[in-house]
Amino acid sequence: MLVMLGDEVTLVKGETTITGKVAGVVLDDARELERLYIHGITQAFWMSDKWQVVEEMEYEEDGEI
Repeated sequence: MLVMLGDEVTLVKGETTITGKVAGVVLDDARELERLYIHGITQAFWMSDKWQVVEEMEYEEDGEI
């Protein structure tokens, strides 16, 4: 999934779901998404901590990942 600044995304980890606008993205050396920042939340969401970015259509259809 391509994530850009200002996009509205949904992040899921276990039973926790967070939806917000992307304020920042950081890529790793392999140019893969390492962490993501959401407007209004100072803490980064690290993909290595098992956060997953889901597409809205996928999340709405399945109700979960």
